Amino acid sequence: MKLRKEYRAERVFTPVSLYVHRRVNAGVARELSQTDPPMPPKEMGKGWPVWILEHQGRELRFASPEEMAHVAEVLGQKVLPRPWQVTDGLGQANSHWLSRLHTSWRPWKVREKVVAVLRAGV
Repeated sequence: MKLRKEYRAERVFTPVSLYVHRRVNAGVARELSQTDPPMPPKEMGKGWPVWILEHQGRELRFASPEEMAHVAEVLGQKVLPRPWQVTDGLGQANSHWLSRLHTSWRPWKVREKVVAVLRAGV
């Protein structure tokens, strides 16, 4: 299990972005120009940061350290919550990142490692 940081020419939005970075301004979800907490800024000469966690040929992508902390908090629970329990009243539990999480990430032994790596990377 490996966490790496890369840079992209375009801003990265992940399935977790909507649940961590709340829009302050009105508009389309992909136009997160003002959020709370703010999205990481573009790094001069490099681009927009993205963190990628690899495990068994699958990847989880994160657009910010806040997203990694949120996922570590949710996956760190011994009994995984149901997606509707973590939507914070936004509804759309079936489109929540937890409901779309591949089964290879769900066993407790794997989640323990994921949480350790994410907390060390934050």
